[in-house]
Amino acid sequence: MSLITPCARRITALALLLFSLAGCGGGGGGGGSAPGTLGGTVTDAVSAATLAGVRVVVFNADTNAPVGGALTTDAAGKFSVSLTPGNYAIKLAKQGYDPVPPASLAPVPFTIASGQTTTNNVQMTASANAATTGAIQGAISAGSTGVAGVLVAAEAAGVAYSALSDASGHYAIYNVPAASYTVKGYVAGYTVTPGAATVTAGATATANLAIGAVATGQVPATFNLISATGVTPPANMIMSLVHPVTRESIPGLSLSKAYAPSLSYSFAGVADATYLVRATYANDTIVVDPDSIVKFGEPSVVVAGGAPTPAQVAIKATSAVGLTSPTNALTSTVPVSVAASPAPVFTWAAYPSSTDYVIEVMDAATGTVIWGGFGSAGGQPVKNITIPSATTSIDFNSDGNATAALVSGRIYRWRIYASKNNVQSPTGWSLISASEDQLGLIKIQ
Repeated sequence: MSLITPCARRITALALLLFSLAGCGGGGGGGGSAPGTLGGTVTDAVSAATLAGVRVVVFNADTNAPVGGALTTDAAGKFSVSLTPGNYAIKLAKQGYDPVPPASLAPVPFTIASGQTTTNNVQMTASANAATTGAIQGAISAGSTGVAGVLVAAEAAGVAYSALSDASGHYAIYNVPAASYTVKGYVAGYTVTPGAATVTAGATATANLAIGAVATGQVPATFNLISATGVTPPANMIMSLVHPVTRESIPGLSLSKAYAPSLSYSFAGVADATYLVRATYANDTIVVDPDSIVKFGEPSVVVAGGAPTPAQVAIKATSAVGLTSPTNALTSTVPVSVAASPAPVFTWAAYPSSTDYVIEVMDAATGTVIWGGFGSAGGQPVKNITIPSATTSIDFNSDGNATAALVSGRIYRWRIYASKNNVQSPTGWSLISASEDQLGLIKIQ
């Protein structure tokens, strides 16, 4: 959904950017309805101590545009903001703590109703590398005016860390390892002049960025559902351009269309850069074809001189493998509590035509796979574990090959891939489905 909204079309280019990103239509509707209130308390996931100074960014879930001013938790760990009725989501960050949601996951939207208070309490987990990291902060501006809704990424040697500028144009990126970074901004319709920052442990570097030229790139994309097994299709299908390292959606470069098995999208105002193309973040019972991702990586596009390569990105999707237990619900990314001992038992629904399954258990804060998943040999992917198709449950580390134990207080994501023998594939198999990205979230007691 473009951030260039109809109500701003007669304004100059610069004013258009400021107006649309600051929230033309930004609160999600409601007209003359009385505002509602969002409130919550942020606590340490292990000690339950309240956390002051947590940066909370509230944004319109329909447009990715931040709303409201800079928001931080008070001495009691509380935050509160008045919002126009509509759909919203939040992201939380604090130096020394893992972000919420984790970098690999999108936040789950919630609804603010007129005259009502919505409570969203959050737990944060202490970062394992807090003592060796610093932070980068600054502002995005057009002239002397701050610009909201810009994804700011600190990039160096194939790694990146990112945050979203708030409604005043300020951003803060926490838990950044010591190094020298190029700081870039990403937003629909415009380029952002890069900056630089050198991070040292325990210190905060500053990098202020300025809005640059109008972006002219166009990226066509298609979505096709190749198979559907007992799924209820979503009402809408969202396609997004995503940062290739941090995997955060670029503000303004998400398009939503009424669901159909075949859809065409076209992104306008794309700045020169490399992007991943994702069909959706939502738990909607449909996943992008996992075989092509495991073997060739996620679909991507390079925009140079306003022209995309490839000329069009094709996304193939299929119905997801259903997870049974332990897992969060489709409508939430709140992890379920699981005891570390005895070892958790993971169960899932049988997937038609599968020959076997692969389980993957990942530390959700770091993205590190600690059990199962895939490796490589001779340039081809290999399965680190193979589970016969007649089996739909397994104990954690039942083969003794986990690279780390489950740690109390930490959040993990487990996922199932359905595989089928394929003599025409160089690997001898093809993946035919997987479970949803945002299911299988567990927190170890």
